[in-house]
Order: sequence, then C-alpha cells, then structure tokens
Amino acid sequence: MILRHWHTGFVVKDIDQSVKFYVDGLGMKLIRKFHSKGAAAAKVVAYEPVEMSGALLEIADGTILELLQYIVPSSNGAQSQERNVTGASHIALIVEDIYATLDRLVEFGGTKWNDPAETEPGKILSYAQDVDGNWIELAQIDLSINKLT
Repeated sequence: MILRHWHTGFVVKDIDQSVKFYVDGLGMKLIRKFHSKGAAAAKVVAYEPVEMSGALLEIADGTILELLQYIVPSSNGAQSQERNVTGASHIALIVEDIYATLDRLVEFGGTKWNDPAETEPGKILSYAQDVDGNWIELAQIDLSINKLT
C-alpha cells in the first residue's frame, strides 16, 4: 500500500543549469545538492559503474522535484518533441499567472509549446519543456469554481 508521494524525478544534462532554471526561473527552493557513486548507487539504478549529481527542489506546497545528471554513464541526450509517446511524462504545476510564468520559463531557456487555452471556465492550461526537454504542464486554476480532481 502506498503511504504518500515522495518525489518526481527528471534526468537532466547539466545539474547547475537545471537548478538555475527551476530555482531562479520558476521559483522552486533548493533543498540540497548531492553526489552519488559506488556499489549502493549502482545497485539502485542498475548501472555499473555509476556516478551521478543530483538536486532536490521543493515546489511551493512541499512536493519535491529530484533532478539527476548521469555522469557515468553519461545521458545520451535524446529527448522527445512529442507528448504522446509511451513513457513520456510531465509535472503539472499550478501557477498564479500562466502568461508571466511562460515568459519566465522561456527567459531561462525553456520552450513554450502552445499558447494557454481555457479548457473550462476558470481553468487555463499550457505545455512547455525545461532546458532538457522534460515536459511541464502549467495550470492557472480558479479554485473557487474548480476542483483539482
């Protein structure tokens, strides 16, 4: 049985660039950076040898985003421009001002994929990608007229 959600993780090309994107660009809080290698890490990720740099970031409500940069073996850099491929994932963030957030996301190296669209009264959505092509769904939701479910 699941007790609770721990974190969502993205593989990134450059940990420092991605931390800057999420902290300075989107306003997340850096909890800590870490470095991992050796037998225990190899056992967890099933790569031998393995060396990774990572960061844990706090989203506004205490949810955690983990960023991982594989140093050994290095990431192949492949990313998808498609949201409909099997294995594609995204993180959805509720924001105060979707237009300003998209502008800031682009300013820090992200990619806007569509203009925001009102999908129902009080709910405006848009997709974007971070600097490594990880998908981000932005939502501006009037919670006085919409439920999150």
